[in-house]
Order: sequence, then structure tokens, then C-alpha cells
Amino acid sequence: MTESVLLLALLFLAHILGDFYFQPSAWVENRYEKHLKSIRLYQHVLIHTAFVFTILFCAGYSLAIVCYGSAFVLFTHLFIDVVKSYLPRTSTYFFIDQVIHLLMLVIVWACITSDYDKVIAHLMQKVDYKFVVVLIAYSVVLKPASIIISMLLEQWSEIARSNSNRGGEDQESTKIKAEGEDIKSLVSAGKVIGMVERVLMLTFVLLNQFSGVGFLLAAKSVFRFGDLKEKNDHKMTEYVMLGTLLSVTITLFIGLITLYIVKGNLGIK
Repeated sequence: MTESVLLLALLFLAHILGDFYFQPSAWVENRYEKHLKSIRLYQHVLIHTAFVFTILFCAGYSLAIVCYGSAFVLFTHLFIDVVKSYLPRTSTYFFIDQVIHLLMLVIVWACITSDYDKVIAHLMQKVDYKFVVVLIAYSVVLKPASIIISMLLEQWSEIARSNSNRGGEDQESTKIKAEGEDIKSLVSAGKVIGMVERVLMLTFVLLNQFSGVGFLLAAKSVFRFGDLKEKNDHKMTEYVMLGTLLSVTITLFIGLITLYIVKGNLGIK
């Protein structure tokens, strides 16, 4: 069983090396530009194939199994990368691409490993209610918490925005607006920052490192509230501070509840 897990880990490592260390940015650009006609695409796929061939060969499998596994990786990786070259270069498609590549390696591993069912069964035994509770906690502090905070701040959001728009713009912004360009705040970036902030705070709470929460808030205060103070926008400062406090309160509440359950204080075994 240990050998099976090691084989899967080596296949994953080979994928990471092939996709991120042995693929220069110029190769990626060439693939998006020329698609199937890109020589760099085939070089990239051959590197992955060579890694898989080497791993399977050194693991002691027969030449037939080594060739079949390598050929499967070659054709699936080529197909996935060609399809990806026609898709927009967004983070969503990037993650989907990586998941599919790893899934192909899992298929190779499962087909050539005789005791993969025992490995999966062993892993499933390790997934208890505590793992699910922690997973729920992280899921809640992401999108649901963001929606709850937006709903709680809704009655003040219009006031803060209107106050910020009156006299809160510098001359350069006014000039650009006058030329007809649409200036928008990074709303999506703000949401992502909030999500990352809550994930970090929840992690600190679950690790009993509450000092990390304080450090995170102090760092945010230096950058965010210092900038707002310079603009002398009191309403927006209060709005941002209220949002931050709500985010911290929700995350701490979820973290403490999760910690209470994980430690077995509810009597669940």
C-alpha cells in the first residue's frame, strides 16, 4: 500500500514539475497563439510523457504497462492542452485544467495498481466527522459570509458610496472620467481579499494562534485605514471598519464553534 501511495505522489510531482518548472512562459504563449501547430506544445507533452515513462519503468512495471500508461498520458495531456488553448485564460479554466490532468494521472495509477481499492478504503477511514466540520467551516467563511456581510452593510453602502464620490476623487480620476472612460473600484478584488482574510483568520483560530489574527488586522489597518485617513473620508472609514469587524466577528464565531466540535466537546465520537 505504501508503494501505491508513493507512485501516485510521484506522478503528481511529475505533473507539477512538467507544468510549472519545465514549461517556460514563452511555450504557453506559443501554444495559445498557434494551438495544434505549436511545436512547444508537443515538447511540453513529451516532457510529461518522459516523466511518467521514467517513473513507471523505475517502479518495475512491465514494458507493456509502462508504454500503455505513458501513451495514455501523452494523448490525454495533448487533448486537454489543445482544448485549453482555445479557451479564455481565466483562473477558472486554469483550475479545471489542473484537476482534469490530475484525474488522468489517478486513472493511470488506478489501472496499474492492484491494491488501489485498499488505498482508497484506507483514506476513506481517515475522513471522519471532524474533517467534514472543518470543511464546512471553510466553506461558510468564503461565499456565505461574504453575502451575509453585504446584507448587513446594505443600509449604509449607498451612503458610503455617495459620500465617497463627492469630493473624494483626485484630479486625475476626474480628468479620466471627463474623457469618457469608466472608472470602477475593484469590487471583485475586495471580495477576494475579504475571503482570503477570513480563511487566514479561521486557520489561525483552528491552530490556536490567535496572535496571528491580531497581526492580520494590524497589517490591514496600516494599509487600508491609513489610506482612508489621508482622504479624510470619515463615512467610508466607518463603513470599511464596520465591514472588517463584521468579517472578524463572523469568522471568530465560526472558528470557535468549529474548534469546540473538533475537540469533541459535544460528546461525538
